[in-house]
Amino acid sequence: MEEKLKNTLAAAQLIERIRSLIGKEKGHPRARAAQLGPRLLSTSSILLSTLTSSSWECVASHRAVLVARCDVMAAMFSGKYAEARPSVPIHGVSSDTFLISNLTPAVLAMAVLVCAEMYQVKRLQHLCEVCVCAYLQSMPSRELSSTGISVIRLLRRAKCHNAEQLYIWLLHFIANNYLIFSHKPDFLELSEEEREQVERLRWPSRGYLQELSEYQQRRRKLRKSRCIVM
Repeated sequence: MEEKLKNTLAAAQLIERIRSLIGKEKGHPRARAAQLGPRLLSTSSILLSTLTSSSWECVASHRAVLVARCDVMAAMFSGKYAEARPSVPIHGVSSDTFLISNLTPAVLAMAVLVCAEMYQVKRLQHLCEVCVCAYLQSMPSRELSSTGISVIRLLRRAKCHNAEQLYIWLLHFIANNYLIFSHKPDFLELSEEEREQVERLRWPSRGYLQELSEYQQRRRKLRKSRCIVM
């Protein structure tokens, strides 16, 4: 590196390469990180507190990484906000949720989705939506009927935190497994509009069940008539 810096042409090429790595766009978070200068080279602390606890847990982090990955934090650190202090408090998020790398359980993925929506990390939010869908879809009907996971409440949280694709998918998932979810107590938490949509998309449909019932009645009558003739 020292040898390259002595050579003017090599130094210019090195600077150009660094610029291409951090992003030339003016609004790019990496470009903003470079503009903030040496101030970002220090580490910051993320203070995490859950909604049910008044105690705080400190997690060490690097400002430049946070700025490069999250536009919201880039704005926080670059402006004259209270969050520009060395320690940034985050309410309602546990350290397990904030630092999690495995998003297998649907409830945990939903907790990470809430955090991702809070800080506008769209890609992470989309990954959480995909994870919830894949996890629920992989569950067999017997396990789905006995699970403690409330799909209706996942639907509520998806709507509350602007996960529109997940919200629509969960509505179809409830409709496709109507006989399972309609008997659960939280089914009544659906709004009138949501219940109408579920009823319209439900499987088995009312028409199918009615035809099935009529078919079974005709079969029973045929069996009785055969017995009489014999």
